[in-house]
Amino acid sequence: MELICTKCRKPFVKAVRRQGAADKLLSLAYFYPFRCQVCRHRFRLMQWGLRYIEQDVDRRQYERRPVRIPALIRIDQHDHEGTIVDLAMGGSAIETGAPLQTGALLSLQMDAFDTEPRIVVEAAIVRSSGGTRHNVEFLRMADHERERLSRYILTLWLEGTQVARKGVRAPVTD
Repeated sequence: MELICTKCRKPFVKAVRRQGAADKLLSLAYFYPFRCQVCRHRFRLMQWGLRYIEQDVDRRQYERRPVRIPALIRIDQHDHEGTIVDLAMGGSAIETGAPLQTGALLSLQMDAFDTEPRIVVEAAIVRSSGGTRHNVEFLRMADHERERLSRYILTLWLEGTQVARKGVRAPVTD
């Protein structure tokens, strides 16, 4: 059975960790929490006869998709160039030569569309940092920017294993 978001009706849904007593109690009756990877909606569905094991459910609420998107990173009033290398509604991984440390706050602009302005993330926090690759969580975005990001993420899910970069699609290569 394919799982579908109860809000946007898209099939890009991920099981997420149970939060609180209600989730734990409902899981006894086979109702488990899920999160839409496109519209961010969290909901519960009955999965009769299936038992989800907490260790098997990733801590991340959103699954990242591989991309190569030019980005502008602003930290402490200084702009740095970078490349978003994977992306989800809740955050991304960025490759940059900028000295980003875990816990640093920044703003981010992604050049995802050919004919539209950059997608703006007003506030993000560096959750982990290693060399030139940094994982950030998005903290604050304007609603219209979140809608644009959602639209872009939807194209990534529809393309599957393709890399999206400014309207040009190419297979991922390592």
